[in-house]
Amino acid sequence: MKGWAALALGATRLVVAAGIILALAYVLSWQILWGGMAGAEAPFHLHLIEWVATTFPNLPWWYPWDGMGVSYREAYPLASHWLAVAASHVFSTSLQGGAQIVQFALMPLSALGLYAFFDWRLRRPLAGVAASILFLISPLPWVEWAHFGLFASWVGLPVFMPVVIALDVFFHAWLSGDRSWRIRAGAGGYIGLTTLMGIVSPHLLAAPLLVAPAYALAIPHESARRAWRWILAVVPMLWIGVALLSIFWLGAEIQYLGVVRSHWAGAGTNFDINRLSPIPLSDVLSLSMFKPADLGSLYSLSPAVLLPALLGAAVAFRDTKARAFLAIAVVSIVFMTFRDLYRPLFVVPGFAEFAITAHRPFQLLASFAVPTLAAIGLLKAPLYAMEFLARRLRSYASLRSFAVPAVAVVVVSVFVADVLGFAGRVEGGSRLAYGPSLATPGWAPDLNDIWERHTSAPLVQQLLDPRQWRAPGVGCDLDCPGRLQSWSKLGATFASPPARAELNSNVAQLDMAFHMLVGGGITHSYNDQVIPSRELASWMEESMLVDSGSTTKAQLAAALGIDAVVLSKTQAARTADYLQMGWVQVGSDPVALVNPQPSGLAAQWQSGTSVLVVGRTQASVPALYNFVFERATTGLLPFASAWLVRSASPYIDDYSDADLSHYSGLILLGYQYRDQGTAWSRLDRYVRGGGHLFIETGWQYVDPDWDLGSAPAVLPVASVRWSALDASERVQVDGAGDPQFGRFVYGSGGWGASSASSVKQGATELVRVGDRVVAARWHVGGGRVLWSGMNLMAHDATSGSPDEDQFVAAQLAWLFGPSAEAGPQVAIPPAWDGGDQVTIALQPSVGPSLVMLKESFFPGWTARLVTPKGSTSVDLLGTEMDFMLARLDSVPPGSNLVFTYGPTAFEETTWVVSLLTLAGLILWLVRPAFIRRGRDHVIGSTQHVVGNLFGGLARSLSPSGEDP
Repeated sequence: MKGWAALALGATRLVVAAGIILALAYVLSWQILWGGMAGAEAPFHLHLIEWVATTFPNLPWWYPWDGMGVSYREAYPLASHWLAVAASHVFSTSLQGGAQIVQFALMPLSALGLYAFFDWRLRRPLAGVAASILFLISPLPWVEWAHFGLFASWVGLPVFMPVVIALDVFFHAWLSGDRSWRIRAGAGGYIGLTTLMGIVSPHLLAAPLLVAPAYALAIPHESARRAWRWILAVVPMLWIGVALLSIFWLGAEIQYLGVVRSHWAGAGTNFDINRLSPIPLSDVLSLSMFKPADLGSLYSLSPAVLLPALLGAAVAFRDTKARAFLAIAVVSIVFMTFRDLYRPLFVVPGFAEFAITAHRPFQLLASFAVPTLAAIGLLKAPLYAMEFLARRLRSYASLRSFAVPAVAVVVVSVFVADVLGFAGRVEGGSRLAYGPSLATPGWAPDLNDIWERHTSAPLVQQLLDPRQWRAPGVGCDLDCPGRLQSWSKLGATFASPPARAELNSNVAQLDMAFHMLVGGGITHSYNDQVIPSRELASWMEESMLVDSGSTTKAQLAAALGIDAVVLSKTQAARTADYLQMGWVQVGSDPVALVNPQPSGLAAQWQSGTSVLVVGRTQASVPALYNFVFERATTGLLPFASAWLVRSASPYIDDYSDADLSHYSGLILLGYQYRDQGTAWSRLDRYVRGGGHLFIETGWQYVDPDWDLGSAPAVLPVASVRWSALDASERVQVDGAGDPQFGRFVYGSGGWGASSASSVKQGATELVRVGDRVVAARWHVGGGRVLWSGMNLMAHDATSGSPDEDQFVAAQLAWLFGPSAEAGPQVAIPPAWDGGDQVTIALQPSVGPSLVMLKESFFPGWTARLVTPKGSTSVDLLGTEMDFMLARLDSVPPGSNLVFTYGPTAFEETTWVVSLLTLAGLILWLVRPAFIRRGRDHVIGSTQHVVGNLFGGLARSLSPSGEDP
């Protein structure tokens, strides 16, 4: 009966605490329920919520409307959006209402977890209530999701304290030698809940991982030697468990990063402080008042929280739990505010791309650790003070009955005064300095009108009189109707939805939610981390929206299927370029234009020209292809002439003769080989068989043949030698002087080149500088070769010479121009079936055809050619802006090419690993003896095998086979 009574009492405390927490959370953030989804990025998340709702409770695989197609399911956390849809079903609200409910629930649930930690683990429920209140009033845990709208990054917030509770259970069981169900439940709970937090908000995953080693500081002094065992043995095992259980979603992230790395060199490994979020220490410590015009000042721990936390810091010398949370708080604040500390992490490949989020785990840790420390200080400091007096004053025992309640009253009074004293600490007026500080106008509610009812009731009456409160409900009030009206205006920008529009975040609402507001899709994605090739995306954005001129715009529009563009006020000067191209303006605020002759989102090209780009820069393989593509779109190699293909390897001899025969042409720039003879003989056979080859030997230290000497037979020159050209010498192009051709200078000297004295018989000399030939071409067998020793594309890119541009374009046109058998590029509208399958109805062809689907190429895509007689699998290649290219030997009448997106074998393998890990954890929790027997069997078998192996080896090495 005693146990049931304790359980009932604990449940009663929990209900009372939940009521207090919920009431305070509603006072602080009722606007979230009344005023639509909170945060500047709300439109982005609402459009994802609408998309997730289309297949709820399942998650869709492919999103074709952003970034020319992205795999949000694999590249972006969608659990928060799924929860919003679920909430809308449970509470019978709109989808936006579901998102509002999820947002509102974040803080009270997190605060309730903090209370539970104090009640269940520290046995101090009143301190738990104090900690929860301090947590709710501090702006730090609110600011990023309530103001900036970082919804997916923070929905995992309520999971953190349950993780800490589970870790605390495990820690104390381990420390006391308890090997009962408690240690298993604690470990399993920590691993499972940390995994859950990673699923919901991956950017916060480091927070629970970092708490585990910090618990070493909670080990008592008499057991201090066990701290190293905890850090070096126990914590890594917990982390391994988290990694294995999380691999089912981490695997998809790893695969996505692999795609990014194959398309983009990355942000590098050099320290760049500008990639980190600047959060001043003065803001975090609230050294000055909040500034209404400065949202950055809300990255703040309120003085009402920090001052009692100093008491917690003082008692940390005696209280082990306070010591651990003090360390967490100090380290978190330091890492939030001193960006130089991240310098060593920049050497980790990929860290630079996500450095902007590196502060978030520390922001979370500080948000919980400081209120926890404050509550411990409020609880323990008076107790330690009374203990001190008891040792010093003989009369203390007689005063104890009076002192204890008196101290309790003082502590409560100090706490209330502390909270009330800093409530209006906002510059320029009496506004609320606590919680999310949401209101209109401004961002901090007026203390004289908390509920925005335009009354003049005293603050105490507004808080304590329920008649003054806004009735709980979910809706679109306050400034929400105005936002919807502005969105509706943006949605009417186009009379009919464009298939693919170009714009960027300068038109923020359209960039965030184009498909929701307008319909159709965009080339960009508001969350640029999901874009597979950020380098090419940046090139496209600069060319289409910033740079003047129409050539590159026309080429990109044709290659990408862009049929509309939206220009912000700062980009409006580019309107003239589009009007010159024949586009039609359909809107003025913002400026919107449509392409009257779009190229479509899929195309078939009978006997078309595909050109494989092989090579690398000093930095990476993808950077080379990106450079060639960018130069091609300036008009050097028009989309109508050839389709570029991204190579998998920079090594020529990694491709067989059969592999190369599939391509009409090759561009070798920064190429590599493993065996020189094999590579050149393969190229010789390729050209003589009808292939067209551009080869550059003039990139010193990158092209392996920059100082080759005797040249291979396939080149139009007999030998090449490296030297600096004389910039004062006459430049001859096609046999005539051209003073407007780009100068051959590099710094203060001549341009280095791999040059020849003359060309072979039958070859055409193209560029001569003085007595050195640096470019030539010729026919070999059935093919063509264009050779450069002057780093032709790089020289042209830097020369700024229109003459050189025309020369390069003419040579590439000679080399890669469509064959006589080539038909026109035929636009075919792709037919989508759901979000993971698209069909292209093909035109019949007895000869080969190239088919391009202008959708981002991710590993999950597969294709099948479906004919009246059956279907066959078709290999896919990355082409142009990393779209999908299929080569078909012929196309029977009535054929379709069907593209399907789904999980890869790698992803499915990670699912199996996570399932086995989960099964093992459950079995360990329920039947630990079974796991122990299995472990002992494995250890025994291993020892037996190892003993036999090394025993036999030792006997074989002993004299006369003696037993050693």
